Amino acid sequence: MTFKPEELAGPVEMSDAEALWYSGKWIDRVPQWVSVTVLGLAMLGIWWLIAELEFVSRILLPGPAETFEELWDTTKNIVSGGHIAEGLWITTQEVVWGFLLAAFAGFVLGVVVGETRLGKRAVMPYLVSFNALPKVAFAPVFVAWFGFGVNSKIVMATFIAFFPVIVDTAAGMLAADDDTLMLFKSMESSRWQTLRKLKLPSALPFIFAGLKTAAVFSVVGAVVGEYLGGGHGLGELIRFSAQTLRIDRVFALIVYLGVIGLLLFGLVAWAERKLLFWHKSEIFEIQGTG
Repeated sequence: MTFKPEELAGPVEMSDAEALWYSGKWIDRVPQWVSVTVLGLAMLGIWWLIAELEFVSRILLPGPAETFEELWDTTKNIVSGGHIAEGLWITTQEVVWGFLLAAFAGFVLGVVVGETRLGKRAVMPYLVSFNALPKVAFAPVFVAWFGFGVNSKIVMATFIAFFPVIVDTAAGMLAADDDTLMLFKSMESSRWQTLRKLKLPSALPFIFAGLKTAAVFSVVGAVVGEYLGGGHGLGELIRFSAQTLRIDRVFALIVYLGVIGLLLFGLVAWAERKLLFWHKSEIFEIQGTG
């Protein structure tokens, strides 16, 4: 009877580092800022390679160097108070007002849907039907109703952004603990007291989740309104730049649209941390360490 050398040696023991590597769990231990940086650099490298090898014409896909140069020129125009600064200010107003109106309307309708039978049976079907409609098609309608100024863009931003607030608010109203509800009923609490002291506090994490989504959607709504309904905001500047094949300027303007959305999203997230210090939200949180 013969034995193989590896059988005589017995099982091979691996170090903790080797075990961690082969298990694949080391990926979960990489700090988030490292993974975000590496992924960003990888995407920039792919973008640069595609532009340099001219898989796509540089007119249609400028490289990172040209785009960053145009981004710097756009920044200087904004700082000096040029026409891009005016467009940025107009779009910011449309986004902020659209978000505020969406937050208010969505919260009120969400409470009605989540708290009343009338809301569940009569209001919610209409809201779902409206949400299923192609919202972009309403841009010309809003322009016809409210004109070519900022009002039509604010309405468009509100129209696109308010439904997530409704759904999350209604879901939060229904998320109250059943045992706690029974306790409130046993104490003969009024409907208003139950709403104010139990259901609304329980719904706050859901409401803020809807507000975060609305913060992003309000930017989309404002730009769609400008793109299809004219005006003087960033959406109109993007449309004009695309028509003249200034794709590098299109990318630069998109960056500033992203800044608007990130700032509004960050403001909502900051308010959530301050008001809901007892609740930890891990969605879209930026952490410095793993």
